[in-house]
Amino acid sequence: MKKNILLLALAIFVVGAFTSCQKNVETYQPKCKIKKIWYRSDVYDPNEVYNYDDKGVLTSITIDSTQSFEFTYNKKEKTVSSIYHVGEKYTETVNITYNDDDLMESMTYTVDGQVRQEMTVSRDEETNRISKIEENYDKDFFDNLIYTKDLLLYNRMVGDVEEIQQLCKQDASKDLIFRSTKTFTYEEGSEKNFDNISQIVEEYPSLRRVVTRTYQYDEESFNPFYGLPFAYADYAGYYLNNKLYETEDVTVEGIPTRSVTYTYSYEGLHYMNNKMYPRQFITISSENNIPIHTYILYVK
Repeated sequence: MKKNILLLALAIFVVGAFTSCQKNVETYQPKCKIKKIWYRSDVYDPNEVYNYDDKGVLTSITIDSTQSFEFTYNKKEKTVSSIYHVGEKYTETVNITYNDDDLMESMTYTVDGQVRQEMTVSRDEETNRISKIEENYDKDFFDNLIYTKDLLLYNRMVGDVEEIQQLCKQDASKDLIFRSTKTFTYEEGSEKNFDNISQIVEEYPSLRRVVTRTYQYDEESFNPFYGLPFAYADYAGYYLNNKLYETEDVTVEGIPTRSVTYTYSYEGLHYMNNKMYPRQFITISSENNIPIHTYILYVK
C-alpha cells in the first residue's frame, strides 16, 4: 500500500463527510485549497499542481509537469462526476454517482472505455456515514496487466495497482471477478473527532484473507484532503484530523501473516479558518524505518 498517499489521509481515488444528514455534504467545498505537492523533496518541480478556475473550483491536477487529471462536475449539485486521464499507454476514467442527497453511492474505474473496477457504497441510515464498500475487480485485466506504472490515475487516486495485481494472481478461483468488502468503524466522542475512522476491516473471501487497519489521530491538525470526493486511494479523504498511528494486521485462514505499524508526524503551520494544516508530512513504516516526506503548498 502506498503510504505517500495514505499519510495525507490522495486521494484520489471516496468521500470524507460521513456524519451530517444535510444535503450536499459531499459537494467539493475544500476548507483549505492545495496548490502544489512534492514527494520526498520540495527543492525541484512539484509532483502535483492543483489548478482552479476563477470561482475556486478544481479543474485539473497536473502530474510531474507532463500529464493531467481533468475534472468534470454535475452542474446542479456541484459534485465531481468524473476524472479523466489520457496517458501514454491507457486512457483512464473515474466516474462517480450520487444518491438524491448528493452522497456518493458508487464509483467506477475504466481503462480505454472498459470497466475494470467497481466500488459500491452502503451507508448508516441514521448518520449517512459510509459503513461498507464492496469492490469488484476485473480479475483477468489486473492479473495480466503489463504496464502497471502507466495506470497513473489509478495509482494516484484509486489504489495500488501492483498490490491488486498480486492479490488477483493469488486468487485460484475460476471467477472472472475478484471481490472484496471493506467495513468501517468510527471514533465516538467529541464532535471534532466524530468523522475519524477508528478501524477498517478488509475481507477478500476467495483468499480467506482479512486486513484490519486501526488508526489514532492528531486532534490539533486537520487533513487537507478530508471530504474530497475523488480522494479514494488509501482512504485519503476519510479523516477529519491527520493520523498519528496506523496498524495493519493481516490474517490468511485465521493465521497472522503480517503486522506493520506506520507512524506519522507533521511540521510547518498553515492556518485557514482558525484550523491548522501541516505543510510537511513524515511517514515511517516499522518494516524499514525510513522516513518518507511529503510537502504541501496551499493557496493563500
